[in-house]
Amino acid sequence: MALVIHPNITGEVEARAYQLLATQDALSGNTLVVMPTGFGKTAVEWLVMAEYLNKEGIIIILAPSIGLVDQHYNMAREILKISENDISILTGNTSPKDRPAIWEKSRMIVATPHVVRNDAQTGGVALKDVSLIVFDEAHHAKGNEPMAEIGNLYFQANPRGAMLGATASPGTKREDILQVANRLQIERMHLAKREDDLLKPYATEMHIENHRIQLPEGIDALISPLKNQLTNESEYLRRGGFLSAQVRLTSRAINEAQRRASAAIERDDKRGYDAARRIGDIRRLIRLIDLVETQGVKCALAYLERSDSERRKKNRKSARFLSLPAVHDAYRRLGLMDEIHPKLKLTKKTVTQGMRRHPEGRIIIFTEYRDTVDILCEYLKKDARLRVTPFIGQASKGDSVGMNQKMQREVLQKFRDGTFNILVATSVAEEGLDIPAAERVIMYEPVPSAIRAIQRRGRTARKSDGDVHAFITENTRDDYIQLASHNKEKKMFANLENLRRQARLPRKMPSSASILDSFSVKTSDGEIVPAEAFIESEKERLIQQEDVQEEEIEPELIQEEEIRLPQRPSSQRGLEEFIDLNAIESHLESAQEEVESIDPKKSKRRRYT
Repeated sequence: MALVIHPNITGEVEARAYQLLATQDALSGNTLVVMPTGFGKTAVEWLVMAEYLNKEGIIIILAPSIGLVDQHYNMAREILKISENDISILTGNTSPKDRPAIWEKSRMIVATPHVVRNDAQTGGVALKDVSLIVFDEAHHAKGNEPMAEIGNLYFQANPRGAMLGATASPGTKREDILQVANRLQIERMHLAKREDDLLKPYATEMHIENHRIQLPEGIDALISPLKNQLTNESEYLRRGGFLSAQVRLTSRAINEAQRRASAAIERDDKRGYDAARRIGDIRRLIRLIDLVETQGVKCALAYLERSDSERRKKNRKSARFLSLPAVHDAYRRLGLMDEIHPKLKLTKKTVTQGMRRHPEGRIIIFTEYRDTVDILCEYLKKDARLRVTPFIGQASKGDSVGMNQKMQREVLQKFRDGTFNILVATSVAEEGLDIPAAERVIMYEPVPSAIRAIQRRGRTARKSDGDVHAFITENTRDDYIQLASHNKEKKMFANLENLRRQARLPRKMPSSASILDSFSVKTSDGEIVPAEAFIESEKERLIQQEDVQEEEIEPELIQEEEIRLPQRPSSQRGLEEFIDLNAIESHLESAQEEVESIDPKKSKRRRYT
């Protein structure tokens, strides 16, 4: 294995050409590195930080969770040439009175964003003394998020300071991606994809299987009265002019109805109060129906039991909701039913199949709901072969007590060392966690965010092959969410490509290969070569392999709409001998981009051959 050599790197960092190219960009100016999970975005961060240890100023690494902060701290100490006294952790657990001394003594700070934001606003740290800020999981640098505010504060305090953002998924919408770029003053976008030539040798196989599930008749019979109740409440609001006539009740339509009800209340129209109460009932009805359809009987029952607990505490909204005839009847029937939703048994089947394939492997099950976490753990623990543990966030919700930082660390360590082989987790396990041995990921339901879907899938196929199983209940919210997430992900990569190609970024500076002069590579043969020479040799090696493969395979028929030039006699000289076809191609691409920028809906891309 080839290794990176640098005066400030003491641990072993595998030399990969695509990481060195990302490092080259990052050292040339503020860069957003977009790289698939499992391909080593953090390695790029280490390489950049190693170079900045040669410069004056503090280095800050921002991570969105305490667990990820701990992980970065341990890896930095292992990889980089930095003493224990020079690197520190700052999180919400650090007392404010202790933080000034930590800032004063530290060369490198690993922190959660809100702590750095607060200290910068109160003068606890002078950002002008910071030489580099690394934004891990940089897609958080939007809106009022602390990461975004730090980007603004840092640029104001130190316009020449360096920022590096790293993420697997910066956002779906073009404006979201540009917002991250603007908040971090990004000068270049470094986009790497699994299918890129330089990444292919390091790619593991990720098999994705969508399991489409049909609801049993018992559940259809249970939710039918609830849907009738929902229809009645909706029709009442439509007749009153609060709810627009639509085929489906969407969040946008309900929010608009809430706005109209609030406006009526401000006008002292008593109908607004009744409408507001009915809108609250509609939200809860939709939630209950979704839980029955996508999670099952036990999860829906737990939801109603919490509402009942609130009712006993004199909560009028819960009392009103439970008094609805369909809800009252559903509560009674759910209490008498066993679990009949197919997802529970399908989870057990998928887990046992995975364990047979990888007896010493690990499996992560993702779900949106803590109730489902508890239900799955209780159900799977009945099989003695399955060593199951929950993994949830720190916040406590009602009777559900969260996991503090210490508990989370212990659970993850036991999962790594094999004490547990099944992790049932909420969204807290989606981002950044170092779980390299998860051979299988099960998504109990789809998630509406492309970013979160990518993060969940990224928990497997990191260092070895893995598979992802998504459970989709047909004709339910699962169906709509799955389709929306898939479309958002396609749109995200299309937007990234367009932004990179069109260079629609705040600033642009040239990248220089000489910026890697401090780096060299020790090849697998023991030879020491400059980093840029290693990159060129890898490009040549991998591109040659690709060319050979292309020569052996007949070109596929082009299915897209084409404009074909007519055949000409073999003796006739071609047009390309007289004009520069590359210039024409460049002109056509520019014209196409101009059309798209005016009205994308009217443009239709064609391939010219």
